[in-house]
Amino acid sequence: MTENFILSFIPERMKQLGYTSYHIRYRDIAVLPNSNIIVPAYNELWFAVDNPVGIRIESGYGVYDTTGSDTFFENKHEHRGEILITNPDTGLRRIKFIQAIIVN
Repeated sequence: MTENFILSFIPERMKQLGYTSYHIRYRDIAVLPNSNIIVPAYNELWFAVDNPVGIRIESGYGVYDTTGSDTFFENKHEHRGEILITNPDTGLRRIKFIQAIIVN
């Protein structure tokens, strides 16, 4: 998903979920080699920007995986709830998100 698409999609998505008030943040996260990051995002939506390579993202909304370990027919760019970001590689990986924080 491109940044422009995500920013145009968020208002409609929030409306679909029944929310009217939210804040948007841009996140650029470094994931260390052979490590995981857990993000508690229960009142938030996180959208993976572009197509980060070598990263796996899991949440209640689905899986995004470009590590080559599994074959998925559809990568989910939208995530919510407990989000697990995994870098199974031996090098540092960066991933960019747009975070929509629900206020009401």
